[in-house]
Amino acid sequence: MKFLVAAALAALALPYAPAQTPCAKTSGTTLTGIVHDTTQAIIPGASLTLDGGPAEASGADGHFRFACVPTGTHQLSIAAQGFATQTLTVKTPHSASLDLILQLQEVETQVDVSGDEATSAANSAASSGPTQTISSSRLQSLADDPDDLLRQLQQLAAAAGGNPSNATISVDGFQDSSKLPPKSSIAYIKVNPDQFSAEYREPPFGGGRVEVYTKPGQPAYHGALFATNGSPWMNARDPFSTSKAAIGKQRYGFELSGPVRKKGSDFTMTLEHRSIDNFAVVNAITLDSNGNQQRTVANVATPQRLWIGTARLDWQLGAKNTFIASYNANVNHLQNVGVGGTALAEAGYDSQQYEHVLRVSNITTASAHLMHEARLSFKWDGETDSPTSTAPQLQVAGAFTGGGATLGPQRIRELAIEYDDDAILTTKKHTLKFGTQLWFYKENQQLTSNFNGTYNFGGGSAPVLDANGNPVPGQTTTITGIEQYRRALLHLPGGTPTAYTNVAGTPNINFNLFQNAWFIQDDYNVGHGVHIAAGLRYYWQNNPTVLSSATPRMGILWSPDKKNRWTLHAHGGLFAGRYGKGDYAEVTRMDGVNRITSTIYNPIYGDPFINSTPIHSIRQFSPHISNLTWGAWNIGGTRVLPYGFNLSVDYYNGRIWNYTRSNNINSPLNDSPYGPRPGPANLNILQMQNSGQGRVNAVFAGIEQHSFKRVQFFFGTVRVNLLDDTDDNEFSTPQSSTSNAGELAYRSNQNVWNIFGNGTFKLPAGIQLSTNFNGGGERHFNITTGFDNNGDGNFNDRPQYAISGQTEVIPTPWGQLVASGGTGVFPRNKGVMPWVFYLDTNLQRAFKLTRNAKAEHQQTLTVNLRTANILNHTNVTAMGGVLASPLFNRPFAADPGRRVEAGLRYNF
Repeated sequence: MKFLVAAALAALALPYAPAQTPCAKTSGTTLTGIVHDTTQAIIPGASLTLDGGPAEASGADGHFRFACVPTGTHQLSIAAQGFATQTLTVKTPHSASLDLILQLQEVETQVDVSGDEATSAANSAASSGPTQTISSSRLQSLADDPDDLLRQLQQLAAAAGGNPSNATISVDGFQDSSKLPPKSSIAYIKVNPDQFSAEYREPPFGGGRVEVYTKPGQPAYHGALFATNGSPWMNARDPFSTSKAAIGKQRYGFELSGPVRKKGSDFTMTLEHRSIDNFAVVNAITLDSNGNQQRTVANVATPQRLWIGTARLDWQLGAKNTFIASYNANVNHLQNVGVGGTALAEAGYDSQQYEHVLRVSNITTASAHLMHEARLSFKWDGETDSPTSTAPQLQVAGAFTGGGATLGPQRIRELAIEYDDDAILTTKKHTLKFGTQLWFYKENQQLTSNFNGTYNFGGGSAPVLDANGNPVPGQTTTITGIEQYRRALLHLPGGTPTAYTNVAGTPNINFNLFQNAWFIQDDYNVGHGVHIAAGLRYYWQNNPTVLSSATPRMGILWSPDKKNRWTLHAHGGLFAGRYGKGDYAEVTRMDGVNRITSTIYNPIYGDPFINSTPIHSIRQFSPHISNLTWGAWNIGGTRVLPYGFNLSVDYYNGRIWNYTRSNNINSPLNDSPYGPRPGPANLNILQMQNSGQGRVNAVFAGIEQHSFKRVQFFFGTVRVNLLDDTDDNEFSTPQSSTSNAGELAYRSNQNVWNIFGNGTFKLPAGIQLSTNFNGGGERHFNITTGFDNNGDGNFNDRPQYAISGQTEVIPTPWGQLVASGGTGVFPRNKGVMPWVFYLDTNLQRAFKLTRNAKAEHQQTLTVNLRTANILNHTNVTAMGGVLASPLFNRPFAADPGRRVEAGLRYNF
């Protein structure tokens, strides 16, 4: 770690080439304006550079802003895809807002000129760090498929140090997470904008943030038709499968854009359909008809049928006012969800999911110093689930999951309303942004989780049997879950299930959730290349009620040289979490009144309620529940190196307190489920508390090159050393309610190391090769016994270290372990998975169909061949964590193998 920091800081001090980018002077003014075309249609994502300095991108409303421009004469360059690059002379101070008009670009100009992103990135060291803006040619290099595109963006967001799966996806400036729109509708993407700004809730380690901004309409009618196909013969056999399945994918759709009226109003719309014929690989240990263990491997069809549609209207209401309305629809039908790995086909379910979003925005430029934006969205989303079987589920620890799904037929419906209102006020030395963010959720959920019941076969102590299946007097042994299940089927001693759980009552859960945040952020230009940022964010919500969430933030940026070839920055601040819909729904689901959750230990298999005493479980919020709090600071820098290379280095450090987790505050005092308890008998009270802790440090380094004509690339790596005792899960429970020993550990399935990058290679004959890759290592998984030795209702007990001379010892990479009766505390998440590595490529060639280079409607045909996981690397996603089970410490599930698809796109 120290070597990485030292090497990175040393690189920042390397000799540098003559600078091109001016630094902020002691005095200056704000330069603002709007970019549009000859029909007054706004142009988002345009790249603007002042005197060849760091690039700024015009927003979704076409507006741009340079915070501090020295008095004098400057050269302003504007570039946007499909338009001719324009350079003009600007004198400052300039009190009025600039009105920039771009002309359509001729085809000849497009052939030999690099994309706008390449030009601006070469002069902007900031774009190579955790904060990135993706547009133009780099955006085109990303995957077309929505799922593949999401994975690539999540991995880029992981540069901030978070778990990729937790990345927030926002669209057109709205804060709430949403589905990705079709790639063809995207103008540009911001990955991890300044997360120390008070405008954002998420800490740098919270998963990262991806902001997607969609395209406005065009001044003339333009469109495209596209189709892609991936046939079974093109794709590789999936890992752990013994035979190749009929894997395929087809996508097709169109996009259309044009004017609504002659000037100042336009529209754009897209529609696409995707059919995926994927297969889940079952890789489990089951029993044959004679009760012998056998490996069961099967390809189970998991088809998906997805429709995505968008429509957007932009209306210029006046010289200072723009109205934007958009509608997004996402409807997906999935079959055999939950199948794969040790989960058999009978444990799956079908799911019909949808999301419809209506968004409206109004942007008002009151003056050259004040801009106001109001945004309102309505989102209707939900799903309907249908299980393959409603039989009780069978969970045989470390072997297989069968029976039925854990849910019955259920419906989930949600209405989400978001309102954002913010303003930007600029003065000579200050840029002040302030606003409010309001969310309202109306939930109508029919949750049938575990209404059909679940048998758990975790193994444990059992009598030794002779050849005839009779117990040997006075002899016991520890058996696995699958041996316990075998004995249950044959009605042999030791065949009693470990436990049976179920839920009874009404499945209907209805509630409303309010969330609101206020923020204010100021950027102060001190002069001499120094900028100071300070902000404050306050958050509150109901269900549960949280009021004490005021989080200040502060940052400083310094460019030591007048040419701005390198910068140093430091940030610090507090961050607060929030309790989501799922948290309140789960606590309500297990309220113990409308729904009764029961656990029966050692039940009769097939008739668990006979001669049994159920243990009930409820969930509740602590009476003094508060918000979790992060404290984080960061130092780093960017450096423009010779020959157009840009280096970025950052170091993060953070502390977490008031972290939320659950604890059984009514655990039995003698480790027996039916023993005495502090409170009511035979009742587990799982209370959500602020008892969790955590700490983190991370190092990021990235380098990019976008000035070469034929080759452009970005490469980055981050090492995240994050430990906590909650596993980033409010419902996570320690193995013991009375001890926290061994709980502080790495999070489950989160990489310690992440590497990522992309490259574009311009080959002869107009062929272009694009690559995107990411890898991760040191993902951890938990080692458990499958037992509930302390009777607290949580089957997460970990093994112990064996005592010298002890029997039934299991040799492991971490030493000699036993399920019980040993010594010491075995740490949580001690297991480590293999590295994963994904390399995706796209090879394409565009053919011009229009001979007249000045024709208004240029026509092109683009042919491409795209691959995912081209190296066919086995990317393991799950390993056996149950001690002594058949799959212990063995991988049994992985992401798909190589996928190949060919595509055609006709633009007109």
